[in-house]
Amino acid sequence: MQKKALLFFVILAMLFTGCSTAFAEGLPMDDCSFGPAPKDENYLSATQYKDSSIEVNMYDGRYCDTPYAYAHIKISHPSQLRTAPGAKVTAPNAEFHAQITYIGRHIARAVNAVVAMNGDYYTKTDHCMVLLRQGHQYRNVTDGRPDLLIVDKEGNFSALQGCKKADYAAFYKANKENLYQVFSFGPVMCKDGVSIIPEDYTNRHIGAVKPTQRSAIAQIGPLEYLMITCEGPQSENSVGLTIYQFAALCEELGKKHSENGCMLAFNMDGGNSSTLLFKGIDEKSGKLNYVKYNCPEIERDLSDIIYFATLEE
Repeated sequence: MQKKALLFFVILAMLFTGCSTAFAEGLPMDDCSFGPAPKDENYLSATQYKDSSIEVNMYDGRYCDTPYAYAHIKISHPSQLRTAPGAKVTAPNAEFHAQITYIGRHIARAVNAVVAMNGDYYTKTDHCMVLLRQGHQYRNVTDGRPDLLIVDKEGNFSALQGCKKADYAAFYKANKENLYQVFSFGPVMCKDGVSIIPEDYTNRHIGAVKPTQRSAIAQIGPLEYLMITCEGPQSENSVGLTIYQFAALCEELGKKHSENGCMLAFNMDGGNSSTLLFKGIDEKSGKLNYVKYNCPEIERDLSDIIYFATLEE
C-alpha cells in the first residue's frame, strides 16, 4: 500500500513538473512566436520576477550626475532571448522589413515579455546596416560604419567591428546555421570585462561626445545578461552620459554582477528611443502593467524590441 501511494505521488510530481516546464526544449528560434504570459504571482516585488526558467532583477542608481536603470537577467534556454518588430499585434509570421513603429510597452505586452528594451531602430538606419532576426536575414547593406552585434543560437555574444558588406557576406556564409540575431549600431563598448572606448572617442553616428540617454545590452556569463539605460538632459536632475562615460558605467555594472564583468557590451539606439520595460503597478487600475522603467516621461514609438520570455506556463 505504501509503495502504491509513493508511486502515485511520484507520478503526480512528474505530471506537475511537466505542466510547469512544457517549454523545456525552448521556444522556436526561427520565428516570432512568443512564450506564455508571465504570471503576476511571479513578480516577487516591484523590482524582481522569478520562475523556474528566468530570473530578472531591476536596479537603478546615479553615475556622473545622471540616473541609470538596468535589468540583470538569467535564463535557462537561449531561445528566451527574443526580438519582435513594432506592431499592434505581433504574430509568429511577423517580419522586420516593414516601416512600422509602435509604442514599446504595447509591443512588450503583445509578446508576453518579462523584460524588454529597444533594439537598433532598423527602420531609420536601413541604408547602412545588417538586419537578421530570429534566424532570418532581411538585409545586408553595411558600409563599415556601425559595428555588428552577433547573437548565436547558444545565446552567446560576439561582434564584427567596422564590418563592410563583403566581409559580412563571407561571415554569414560561413556561420549562417548558427546565427540567431544580428544588430547594427554600436560601438562595442566592453570586451573581456573592460571598456574599450577611449576618452577621445568620436563617432557622429551615435553622438559619442554628447551627454544623452543611452541603451546597451551585455552578456556577463552563459545565458546571463544586462540591459542598461541612462537618462539624458531632458530629465530632472540629469546630465546624460557620453559614450565614454556610458562604457565605463557598463564596465562597472558588469563587474558588480560577474567576476569576469561584461564579456561583451554593445551600444544600442539611444536618445528618446532608450527604453527599458518591466511590469509595475498601474496607478489607475492598481494592477500589474508594463511600464517604461527609465525616463517614463519620454516615450517614442520603436521599430523593434529585444526581450526575454518565460518558458513556464
